[in-house]
Amino acid sequence: MKGAHECMRISGFMHGINNPELTKCLNEHVPRTMEEMMIATTAFIRGEAAAANKKKGHMSWKPQDQSKKHTDKRPNFR
Repeated sequence: MKGAHECMRISGFMHGINNPELTKCLNEHVPRTMEEMMIATTAFIRGEAAAANKKKGHMSWKPQDQSKKHTDKRPNFR
C-alpha cells in the first residue's frame, strides 16, 4: 500500500498532540496528507498566537520603562 506510510505518520502525529483544541480541529477535518496536516496545524498555531497577542492589548513598537524616567528635570516645575 503506497499511502499506508503517510497514514501512519498522520496517525502518529495526531496521537502525539497534547493540545485538545488542536486535536478537535484535526478530527473535525481529518487531513489526507502530511502537507494538509501541517497547513492545518500551522493555521491553528498562528490563530492561537494572534489571539494571545490580541489578549495582551496594543503594544507600542517602543515600550516605555516607567522606572527609568528622566530625572534631570526640576521636580517642582509648574
